[in-house]
Amino acid sequence: MSTSRTHARRGFTLIELLVGITVSSVVLLAVAGTIIAVNNIFQNNTISKTAVEGSRVGSDYLNRTLRYAGYGLDPAIAFNFDTVGLPGDRKDNYTEEVEGWGNFVTDDLAFRYRDPMFLRRGQLDGTGTEPFQLELEPAATFGQPLRQGQAVLIACPGGQDYFLGRLTADVPADGTAASLDTALAAGLPGDVPKSCMADATRMPFVMLVHEKRLRVEAYGGRPYLVVRHGWAQNADFDPIAVDVESFQVSYQMNRPPANSACCAGLPAPDGAVGSGMAWVLGDEDSVVLPKYDADVPPPTYSTPYDAPLRYNMNPANIRSVGVGLTVRSVRPLPSGKKNQGRKLFNADPVNPEDMFFRTTVETSLRIPNMTSRAFFIPELRSEGVAGDIKNVWGG
Repeated sequence: MSTSRTHARRGFTLIELLVGITVSSVVLLAVAGTIIAVNNIFQNNTISKTAVEGSRVGSDYLNRTLRYAGYGLDPAIAFNFDTVGLPGDRKDNYTEEVEGWGNFVTDDLAFRYRDPMFLRRGQLDGTGTEPFQLELEPAATFGQPLRQGQAVLIACPGGQDYFLGRLTADVPADGTAASLDTALAAGLPGDVPKSCMADATRMPFVMLVHEKRLRVEAYGGRPYLVVRHGWAQNADFDPIAVDVESFQVSYQMNRPPANSACCAGLPAPDGAVGSGMAWVLGDEDSVVLPKYDADVPPPTYSTPYDAPLRYNMNPANIRSVGVGLTVRSVRPLPSGKKNQGRKLFNADPVNPEDMFFRTTVETSLRIPNMTSRAFFIPELRSEGVAGDIKNVWGG
């Protein structure tokens, strides 16, 4: 009689266990590494996306708004280069430290344009000393509340004589009168009212002028690119982009063509500074900006396009504006990679190397209104002719 043999159950050997654990660990590490890598990519994308969106919003606003500069105005007063009241009295490369954030550097960009939707008629009570009293024609009101500091353009019929004033007090929407101070420095076109503005028989036109100022300012521990709606200290403002590290502006001046009858070969206004051959002001280390000066008088509407007055440093000869914007991310990159902002126009980096992401955009915007040779003439009608529609939309 035979008996069956029972074999003992055999388990995994130590080597087999070690191999299994090793393979499982490699697989798990690979999966974990993939998840971490994907998460880092997602975080990097989120961090960079915020900065890119900020630079895009700032660039879009400038592209949309800066083109209005000089609309309905004498080109000589379209841009402002006065430094009175600016931080540090600096128009170019003002630097400020924001606690807990770092440093930013900013230029100042200030320009004007006329409101195409506002037109009234009125007269000044006189042209002596300021403040000047403005009275609208009978039954007319301003139609909207206006804040102290609002710029108002008074233009005589024909448009050759004009005065740019500034409200000395708030005006209600149903207001019919206002008090004005001059809005321009002495010597600029439109700095004082003319006698025709007190003529009750042919009342001058009353128009609003929008004044915009763009620069970087710190609020709540972060630097914002803001636009101020007016140039008073308490003017309303809107934030455009946040965490702006550098905002730079340059000005392309009118350059004589090679076949110019008067000025071929004329040296550039900044010819003694840096390269100085591109007729671009505000982009060199030694700052040269357009200016109002007795040595650089503005051209008038009757000045030919090819004349020496068209090729000097007066702001009336600005033809395009270059703008550069560097925006920094809110948080450091998880990769730990260090980088530093690059030199933008004439501004060196203001912060040392760090782990923040930065994006820089540059653009150049042509200002078509700066080549105007005819003042905007508001709507004109023959008072004694019923239904007269001569120049009904102005031009």
